[in-house]
Amino acid sequence: MLDKNTLDSLTAWLLARQTELFAEIGSRQNPVDAMTSADMGEVNDLEDQASKRERTTMQDAEVQRDSNELADVRAALGRLNDGSFGTCIDCGQPIDLQRLVAMPAAARCMICQTHFEARAIPPSLTTRP
Repeated sequence: MLDKNTLDSLTAWLLARQTELFAEIGSRQNPVDAMTSADMGEVNDLEDQASKRERTTMQDAEVQRDSNELADVRAALGRLNDGSFGTCIDCGQPIDLQRLVAMPAAARCMICQTHFEARAIPPSLTTRP
């Protein structure tokens, strides 16, 4: 299905992305933030507190997003090692090369991914009253 050069390119991309994600997660979990106004002896008002909460919430969301992507990348590397890379984990059919080039960590073919995402949407969001 996939030739050696294609597999080598996708493997290199996945390994590079894994390294990038480790670095991004590490930098966000140990931020070298500027001193807060409380640290500088200034008044720590509600606006300062809200701003800090917002930054923390954004950082947490970014870490979660990167952690999820890292899990996908590591799973793809595992599939490369066990020989199942490029095969849909749901239906067992080959994943289209264009999909793998666009998203090397893809675990599902487009049809199965569409069904997977549709199941993840709560019914209350897809039905009208």
